[in-house]
Amino acid sequence: MTEKLRAWLAEDFGLQVGELEQVHEGADVAAEVWRAGSYAVKWSGGGSDAGPLSTAYLASRGVQGVPAPVPTLTGGLWSEREGRRLSVMPWITGERASDTGLTLDQWTSYGALLAAVHRAAPPAELQAALPPINPINARMPALTRSVRARLTTPADAVAEELAAVWEAHDDLIAAVLEQCADLSGRDLGGTAVLCHADPHLANVLIAPGQLHLIDWDDVVLAPVEQDLMFFLGGMGTIGPTTDAEEKAFFTGYGPVDLDPTRLRYYRSARAVEDFAGWSDYVLTDAPDRQERLNVVKFILGPNGLAVRALA
Repeated sequence: MTEKLRAWLAEDFGLQVGELEQVHEGADVAAEVWRAGSYAVKWSGGGSDAGPLSTAYLASRGVQGVPAPVPTLTGGLWSEREGRRLSVMPWITGERASDTGLTLDQWTSYGALLAAVHRAAPPAELQAALPPINPINARMPALTRSVRARLTTPADAVAEELAAVWEAHDDLIAAVLEQCADLSGRDLGGTAVLCHADPHLANVLIAPGQLHLIDWDDVVLAPVEQDLMFFLGGMGTIGPTTDAEEKAFFTGYGPVDLDPTRLRYYRSARAVEDFAGWSDYVLTDAPDRQERLNVVKFILGPNGLAVRALA
């Protein structure tokens, strides 16, 4: 694969790269990411074209912390290879905020960064490319049914433990699914803005003097509650864990009136995505299945997002 990728990068971007190091981060099984010297290379079958379009627009508007994609030789923002989108970004050397946490000052800086994203009114052509909801949401009901069916005959001890977790939280799972389906059929109102849709700390890099928000594959045109739900609890260590951290974030973001119904929708949609998606992952033969099972337990636990969604 690396030789093929080198050829693509040379043909499409004019880049002659040496060593390619595959990077394994995040939950996106539809994307493969490599480091190629000073570049980050993504070959993705997920998300939408709106990701590179959005980052290019935000960077052109001077939004600090959003790196612009490297153009192709023909001036495009990505190329198409074997039915997937091949894109190149500058490689950002820094620590992942989910590993280190943020200081209070950094939380304030991050609030200001996300506010700048939300204030950057996208032009008509970008608005037309932005989906109104995360495309992942449409796959969740079928995935949930698939996970339930497989859990009836668990293949090993880890799957048996996952089946027990789902059984213990059956009422909670059903209630979140019902709420999500009900609210998704309503007009929830609100002013739609450019939203990252996945702005938790695993997608934040800490570089000297600047935070960077990365992985824009799920970008949408939606009310601010889509993004701000990540900073109101229920996210564990990938969101604020104290009142002081939450306050520091909103100090940077600025005053905002949040609609409780929209928050319930976006929280329930995310909770379904997380407990169904990570459960599906646990049912694979990946080496870190037990770790992901613990994530499912947290999502469905008393401090997790599923309970928050119903509050």
